[in-house]
Amino acid sequence: MQNRIKIYGYLTLFLCALFSGCEEAERYEISGNDRTPPGVPVFVESEALPGGARVFFLPPPDIDVLYIEASYLNVSGKTIRFTASFAGGSVDVYGFDRAGEHTIELCAVDRAGNRSKSILCTVEALEPIGITLAKSVEVLSSFSSLLIKWKNESEHPLYVWIDISYTQNGVRREHTTVFNTYQSETRSIDSLNLVDGELVSVKVNVKDKFDNVVHAKDTAITLLVDEVLLKDGWSMPVAGTVMGDITQTYGMRMESVIDGIIDIDNENYFYSTQANPWNLIIDLGQAYEISRIVTHQRWTGLSNQGDLRGNLYRGGNIMMSILHRWDETSQAWDLLSRRTITSPVVKSDNDYTVLGKTGDMSFIFPEEPQFSKPTRFFRLEAINGNYISEITLYGRKVQ
Repeated sequence: MQNRIKIYGYLTLFLCALFSGCEEAERYEISGNDRTPPGVPVFVESEALPGGARVFFLPPPDIDVLYIEASYLNVSGKTIRFTASFAGGSVDVYGFDRAGEHTIELCAVDRAGNRSKSILCTVEALEPIGITLAKSVEVLSSFSSLLIKWKNESEHPLYVWIDISYTQNGVRREHTTVFNTYQSETRSIDSLNLVDGELVSVKVNVKDKFDNVVHAKDTAITLLVDEVLLKDGWSMPVAGTVMGDITQTYGMRMESVIDGIIDIDNENYFYSTQANPWNLIIDLGQAYEISRIVTHQRWTGLSNQGDLRGNLYRGGNIMMSILHRWDETSQAWDLLSRRTITSPVVKSDNDYTVLGKTGDMSFIFPEEPQFSKPTRFFRLEAINGNYISEITLYGRKVQ
């Protein structure tokens, strides 16, 4: 720290001396006949950064120096350049493919575009963010889909490349999916409708904007298989029924949430007359292990503005809820997970109707998809909102 203070002190004295003998206008005056390169900057020290370094320098005394440039050749043979104001005192360099020592070139450029001679500097870099992310990658089996998890605490952009291959109905299929990420995330690759026991080969690579590629994962996994639970045997306990200290809510058209009809096709939705939170209890007719839930929102036709969005993702629709299963052994409700529906980003309000028809799907256990313990009774606890059109569950029958 003392050395750093000294460096900034020397830089300050240097700049004061520089400007005391000339007007600021002289520095920015461009001469068409200027072919004289400026002097060479002085490398002071460097500070290691993830995949890069902060390079501290003293600029040359030339009055027309505009900026300092740091450059290096990357693994592809491409010159990567970074610049900083002559008065800044430091320039940040990024894009190294590994931790450790690297050689860069440092030069000065004046207003006429003349470049000074370059000096070679050795700097130290920390582990690049691409390598850090690659080490954190997890590939998880999900229901007819894959979950890819990673950590990116740097908040710098990275690309996660996922190549998958599998055999479906005797045909070999290959897909590549690329996610652009700035943060720690869990992403899914959906609609892999394979039968139980079929393997999916997964290769994950991480790429940064400097074309550095890091191999992260190469594995083969079997997907989980579930199915839509038929609603033929479902029923709704009447309003006011108490089960494990939980009261079935009061409202209008309760049976509409299990009749298979969504509000976009008809005005078919349930409205709870109780204040939040309130509960919907469903009798599944027999014991199931539950894996996923899909809910549909109330639409009610054109909005007051005349667009097709209606009340989708607004207007009192349930956006937050808690999911529960009934435990026969303890005769109590067992918490499964908390659920939040976020309003999607679409190109136009009319696109909301497509999403409304599809519904909002969530895993019962979103962090690590799996089946719940067997249950005959399922409960949705609404935390906000009073409207819902349909509830659909996925899972498997208990044998």
